[in-house]
Amino acid sequence: MPRRSAELDDVLVVTVRKSFWASPEAERFPHRIFARVFYGHSTNLLNSGAVFVQALLTILVRRPRVILLGSVERTVPWFIRVRRLGLLGGARLIVTNQLNLDDGQLALIERNVVYSQAWIDGQRSVARERAVFVPLPVDGVDGDARPRDDGYVFAGGGTERDFPTLIEALRETGIPLRIVTFGPHTLGWDEPLPPNVRIEWAMPLAEFVDRLAGARVVAVPLGAADSDFGQTTLVQALALGKPVVATRSTSVVDYVHDGDEGLLVDAHDAVGFRDAVTQLYRDAELREACARRALERARLSSYAAFAQRIADICRSIDE
Repeated sequence: MPRRSAELDDVLVVTVRKSFWASPEAERFPHRIFARVFYGHSTNLLNSGAVFVQALLTILVRRPRVILLGSVERTVPWFIRVRRLGLLGGARLIVTNQLNLDDGQLALIERNVVYSQAWIDGQRSVARERAVFVPLPVDGVDGDARPRDDGYVFAGGGTERDFPTLIEALRETGIPLRIVTFGPHTLGWDEPLPPNVRIEWAMPLAEFVDRLAGARVVAVPLGAADSDFGQTTLVQALALGKPVVATRSTSVVDYVHDGDEGLLVDAHDAVGFRDAVTQLYRDAELREACARRALERARLSSYAAFAQRIADICRSIDE
């Protein structure tokens, strides 16, 4: 049993039972309400409404000091409205990765846990005051994921990925490129594929991580310098000790420093991606140095580190 759970007895967590919140490390938070999936996705109206009502009833009975909203994004504005009406019994609100709250909503929360310090630095003062950076916990990489070098470059994910730039970058290099994405709409490539490129569509997490584990280099091409996406694949790569070539973007720069865990390239720069990937792919000494630093960086994204940071934030909220 994780230590010091008694100190968090006045914290109520409302979330989905997945990733960190389904792990043993999350047990240090003794009071958790998990959204049930009655139909479709966990965030649809029925599922969200059910967990919201359950949470309100629990708040009425337990009177928690802090309410922490995890992966229940749809309910966040509902909890804020209820607090505005004075119906949370004085409980303080902590939300997770809410990047579009207005000033009125921000005034009714204590902390907004976000996964990018660079994002915080670019916000208006009221958003900066509420936000706190916590590295995204790595999901799906456990003792069964054995890093190996199968000689290919890997890129995965879907939202805001710039796979066409990466494909174009490696078209004439002969370097094998494997991409796993949701479907043709996220691949964004309509021409015949070069012979060195292999595409696979959505697959279970364990299979996705296995593809990533076999990469020599992991690429994270994003569509813009202010992208908020790509972190999940990024931290998975770091946890497997994979050197990374990524777009220099808001979501990336807190996890990969250029020349340390990998190399950064400007958005849509096919020549830059070609040169960076080729350098890492062919330079074993550089890859090994980046791999060591990737593993060091990944410690900040462990479930244990995430649990400690969230616990510290909860304890920091004054009565």
